[in-house]
Amino acid sequence: MSDATALRAPTTRGRSPAPWRGVDLAEAMDEHDLYPVHEEDDVPEKPFHERLARYLRGALATHLPNKWVTGNVCMYWEERNFHRYLAPDVLVVDCEPPADPPDVHLKWADPPALLVIEVGSKSTFLKDEDPKLDSYGLDLRVPEYLYYHPTRRDLRFWRLANGGYLAVMPDARGWMHSETIDVWFGADEHGWLHVYAPSGERLLSHEEEARGRREAEGRAADMERQLTELQAELARLKAASTAG
Repeated sequence: MSDATALRAPTTRGRSPAPWRGVDLAEAMDEHDLYPVHEEDDVPEKPFHERLARYLRGALATHLPNKWVTGNVCMYWEERNFHRYLAPDVLVVDCEPPADPPDVHLKWADPPALLVIEVGSKSTFLKDEDPKLDSYGLDLRVPEYLYYHPTRRDLRFWRLANGGYLAVMPDARGWMHSETIDVWFGADEHGWLHVYAPSGERLLSHEEEARGRREAEGRAADMERQLTELQAELARLKAASTAG
């Protein structure tokens, strides 16, 4: 998903095309329901982009259990403006993960965003994939913004200052450090963007952690089986020795 400014009535999930008409925001059950998710902007994502975005969300969610980590959620910054929004691939919000996550993030009503990440070349359509510095920095005022284009190995990072975003320089490894969530980002030789803890340990996603647990449990079960077989063989040898 991406930003859009076309003056058309957006579609919403299971709602009429214009749910806000004749509705008083102050009387609404949930203000979030008035803002569309813009499903009409969804386009097929390349497999690499989809896997990378899923890894980034999973790794950050595992590492930051007290933060709400999500993605492709429309972020609005103007009340009653249903056409100006952005939907980053990864969004980290400064709050506990909600039990019933909203479909949109409202700048004036929700806890502040800490970090947004966009992965380039995510669309099969010809769309503007350049970093959206003005919208994220001046409109949404997100403290940090990471942009990565895997094909071009283009990793850029900005941090908010009084006048807008300032580019952050990588360290000697080519890694970028996030001050808001205290993690590092670095791409490998295959173009995969990894997340690292302050110690330098690579962060795993939920899927990777689960796979690691299954593999460890499998190794433990195999060792237990081998131990049981060894004990049985020793018992057999002892019985044979006693009988002889």
